Amino acid sequence: MESIGIIVNPLSGNGRGANIWGVIQPYLQANRITYLAKLTTQAGEAAQLAITLIQEHHVHSLIIIGGDGTVHEAAGGIWQHQNSNGSSPYCSLAVIPAGTGNDFAKAYGIPNHPLEALQIALTAPSTVQIDILHAIQINQVAVNSIGAGFDGMVAKLTNEASYKKFLNRLGLGRLSYFISILRVFATYQPSTAWIEVDGHLTKLPNMWLAAVANIPFYGGSIQICPTASPTDGMADVVVIQSNSRIRLLPVLFTVYQGKHTEHPAVSFYKGKSISIRTEKPLLVQADGEFAGSTPIQIELIPAGISVIRSKPTA
Repeated sequence: MESIGIIVNPLSGNGRGANIWGVIQPYLQANRITYLAKLTTQAGEAAQLAITLIQEHHVHSLIIIGGDGTVHEAAGGIWQHQNSNGSSPYCSLAVIPAGTGNDFAKAYGIPNHPLEALQIALTAPSTVQIDILHAIQINQVAVNSIGAGFDGMVAKLTNEASYKKFLNRLGLGRLSYFISILRVFATYQPSTAWIEVDGHLTKLPNMWLAAVANIPFYGGSIQICPTASPTDGMADVVVIQSNSRIRLLPVLFTVYQGKHTEHPAVSFYKGKSISIRTEKPLLVQADGEFAGSTPIQIELIPAGISVIRSKPTA
């Protein structure tokens, strides 16, 4: 029985996951740190690996070497185990970032340097129980965000794009999101939508996107909801509406700094229960992964899982 479980996605970041594991594994062995590692071989596998490590091997700390997609899957596995067993969180999640955007790591102050991130995972300088988002219809759990519309299409296009792999090889993976944003922006057609937040229904003509966020960042450090906090027991919701493409151009170039918040096309809500239905089905993303289409019902789960992070700055 090992107390530390490790899930490695060797394909994350166009092979960066495998390279990082090539650094981490010798370090663990040289320092006689006991662990049990599992490598993913296909998409969606990390959730079941997490469940196996917790149930069969009783790990109390799960280290993920991968990108936000792998973190998304592993967190879902932890939650599924806890939810099915009716137990409080006891397996902590730690991350060594190896993906393209690495928004989860950025939000929790986890460094990109593999051995520095490993030290945080091993020494647990700060452990925090975070809220998570549960999309009921598609039975998906998200730790970063769930979005419908424009960002759902961007996520799907980016994950399928050949330029993502090419840019990852150059260390410019985050540019792939921006290229996809420009491609989708040129042709996207907004839709009428209805959003209900804690029982309050609002009609949204010409909606481009509605994103429910648990952290400020998504899509490669876009600050979509600058004030979002994973520990406040509330989900932040951002909605962008416009009948003019040109009117939204300033949003494209200010959202990376979180300076889009005062734009008249952008509005914000906070709540614990959010439903989104649309005039026509819109693509949905969960932590940057394609996750079906609208309608969607999202429930906040307070303190859903425990995360090992850097000590927060004062």
